[in-house]
Amino acid sequence: MLELVRFSQRQPALLLAQALVAEGIDARVTEEQQQQVLYLLAPEQYAQARALLDEFLAAPNSPRFQELAWQGSEPVQGVSQPPLFTGNWWRSLPPLTRLVFVACVAIFATPWLMGPQVYTALSFPAQLSELTSQPWRLLTPALLHLSVLHIVFNMLWWLDLGRAIERMHSGRLLLAVTVISAAVSNTAQFLHTGPAFGGLSGVVYALLGYLWIFGRVCPEAGFGLRKEIVIMMLVWLVVCMTGMVGPIANTAHVTGLLSGCVMGALVGLWQRKNLYGQ
Repeated sequence: MLELVRFSQRQPALLLAQALVAEGIDARVTEEQQQQVLYLLAPEQYAQARALLDEFLAAPNSPRFQELAWQGSEPVQGVSQPPLFTGNWWRSLPPLTRLVFVACVAIFATPWLMGPQVYTALSFPAQLSELTSQPWRLLTPALLHLSVLHIVFNMLWWLDLGRAIERMHSGRLLLAVTVISAAVSNTAQFLHTGPAFGGLSGVVYALLGYLWIFGRVCPEAGFGLRKEIVIMMLVWLVVCMTGMVGPIANTAHVTGLLSGCVMGALVGLWQRKNLYGQ
């Protein structure tokens, strides 16, 4: 590897790394002595990378770099992700991402181990007034899954999207997005269909919306989502709404997505202002 440049802040380093990757230049960001060091994996690409670096330093907020960040907008983590089902993969998960994953899997197993008591205690109440004495039931339906396919789908997206937010921002921000979107999507679904629902899908769509809009509002931060991912998830949302795949908590999906988009826009505007005073 060949060192290209060092930054004192992570966001500009990640944005430049995104731009380099979009140009076909292999790059990696690592933290060394409280500095963000950007390495080239192929030293023969140094001249091309140096030219892009000079352009970036002259105008980091130019439309070109905003567009490059969007085109190559998978989060740049600085290291490749460990393979699934290995100890390294498990240890790579940030704390909150791991905790929610464990909670969902453990709760999913309870009907076979101890009957329906846990699901009953965590499901949305029949009346909103019951939330006064059991407030956790506003959020806990998100932890309930009704089939193997249901939990596998949600957990795969949770691990990918939740890990991105927790690593790039913080566990506190991921917790805030999760709690707010769960409360909004669960309440909306109850008002539309009653209490018979469950699953993390509303939160997953909120994470999708958050990363999507955050990446559009603040591309300088250097992460977001690929367009293909957004399109695929939106198409799946529409397919679910047709009823072709059976009963789905569509209201939770839509309201979760919208709440995530709002939070992504607000955090993106705040971070953009902090980065560049805009």
